[in-house]
Amino acid sequence: MDESQAWINGRETPFSQLALPVWDLGVVAGASVTEMARTFCHEPFQLSLHLQRLEASCVELGFEMPFRIPDLADVAERLVLKNIGLIDENDDLGIVAFVTAGANPTYLGTENLPGGTTVVHTYRLPLELWRSAAEDGVRLTIPKRKQIPEFSLPVNHKTRNRLHWWLADREADAEESGSRALLLDSDGLITETSTACFFAVIEGALVTPHSQVLDSLSRRMVRNAAAECGLKFEQRGIPAEEVPMMEEAFLSSTPSGLLRVRSIDRRVIGSVGSRTVMPELLAYWEKVTGLNPLHQILTRETPPADAG
Repeated sequence: MDESQAWINGRETPFSQLALPVWDLGVVAGASVTEMARTFCHEPFQLSLHLQRLEASCVELGFEMPFRIPDLADVAERLVLKNIGLIDENDDLGIVAFVTAGANPTYLGTENLPGGTTVVHTYRLPLELWRSAAEDGVRLTIPKRKQIPEFSLPVNHKTRNRLHWWLADREADAEESGSRALLLDSDGLITETSTACFFAVIEGALVTPHSQVLDSLSRRMVRNAAAECGLKFEQRGIPAEEVPMMEEAFLSSTPSGLLRVRSIDRRVIGSVGSRTVMPELLAYWEKVTGLNPLHQILTRETPPADAG
């Protein structure tokens, strides 16, 4: 086998042949719910939690879910076993599962509409893409574009409706080349980035936004790590005016773990020699997963010849 295998609506297929029909509401309306887990040391991590959240999101948003969670877990684990041999021993896989809302009746009519599409696939984590961020920190820009309010779009669920994030990241990059968007809500409170949760150390407490953000599993990891390390942890509103008070800031996500924030709107966060909590939190990550994700990124010097 020289190509990753994937799974769509009950059948396996080569990754390159995955496709959604143009009438699927995942294409027409961006109406899909998704999850992304990953492997650590080639073993799936928190897969069941991600799939449980997928199911909960489908139930709350009214998506039909034709496949049982244990069956999807079996599919994901089988794909990992098949595809892990295509990557380097020091790399790992991302594991994606998503469910779309069904067919668009405008295109197909209203009788005998096919159901939605359920997909599970893997991909090699692109560690080299995060190397500069791991070395130098992430530069963030607060754009004019705001987070979509929860009464308009359920941002606490992981969906594929991402146009506002794409536009926000373009706006941030135009303001400062290479920076990423950190969105405020309509009240001027910090929310998150397009792919990660935001954290800051303010007056000795580790704080993170409490509303209008994804219900993130990586944030739960940070909260558990903070508890084990004896760090004060708060979920609260963080006004943008508190940026100058931040002693440290970082991002968390499932694929990349923790990445330091270097600056926000060109204001450097922290000072040389100041205490940082990230090493303590990453030590917890390594204890739980068997791997320090930051170290894994930093030791991936060049992309492998075959991405798998």
